[in-house]
Amino acid sequence: MVIMSELLPEFEQKRELIRQIVEEHVKKRDQAADEAVYNAQQRDVLNAKVKEMRDQVKELIAQKSALIEEVQKLRPEKEKEYGDLSELRKQYRQIRESAGVEGVDQRDIRAKEKELQRLIKRQETTALEKSDEMKIVSEIRKLTNEIKKMKASLDQELENNDKVKEINQKIAEKKKIAEDSKKKIEEISSQISRISEQINSMLQELDETRRKSDEFHETFIKFNQESEKEHQAFIQAKNDLRDLEKVIYGIRTKDRSSKKKEKEGELQKKATVLFDKFKNGEQLTTEDLLILQKAGFL
Repeated sequence: MVIMSELLPEFEQKRELIRQIVEEHVKKRDQAADEAVYNAQQRDVLNAKVKEMRDQVKELIAQKSALIEEVQKLRPEKEKEYGDLSELRKQYRQIRESAGVEGVDQRDIRAKEKELQRLIKRQETTALEKSDEMKIVSEIRKLTNEIKKMKASLDQELENNDKVKEINQKIAEKKKIAEDSKKKIEEISSQISRISEQINSMLQELDETRRKSDEFHETFIKFNQESEKEHQAFIQAKNDLRDLEKVIYGIRTKDRSSKKKEKEGELQKKATVLFDKFKNGEQLTTEDLLILQKAGFL
């Protein structure tokens, strides 16, 4: 039969092993918890950044929409200005055609220009004798000079024409308004393009930031579960340690009780022998008397 006190060293050795297991689970639990906290913090930082960027993108989209609306309003105005400008230029041509200049017939100018083009084409496309080519070159030069002089005379006369002055002034003013309108639309369109590029860039960054946030969240869940698992293992090991310590305490208590009873039994036996000597009148020592007193015989 195995005496429980004989198993005490084995139980104590097992207790130390379980204590080490408890400490290991605590260490792993705390490490996993720290990792979980770190990844949760990083996730929250990135989520805040995602929210901030999303708000910025919304604001940019609103700005872009407002600019597009402004361009849509300006385009009909620009088209109207250019339409008016075209009409003014048409009126200018009509005035120019109808304006009479002494010694200059615009029909003669057009006829000479037509003849000039014919000669130029003939020179470029027809194989000619050198004398013929020189003749054509001379005619081209002559016609070109005549046309320049006739147009110069016409332009000089038209510059002094009140109707031409008035229409030219209107054309200049309308042209400036139309070009300013066009320039403004181009500037706004460029701004819209820049905002579009900025939106696209931010959306890409937003997706990347959200992806990193998801990765940190997944890692947080992993370490959080690991920490919880180690905590449960710690509780189990701690319970096992407590149960084993109860067993060890019980063995030690029982062992002390057995030794006490054994010692008391030996004391009673020794006191009984001494008491018989005492009754027979034998001389006892002080130590003997103390044993009898301790055993309750005196």
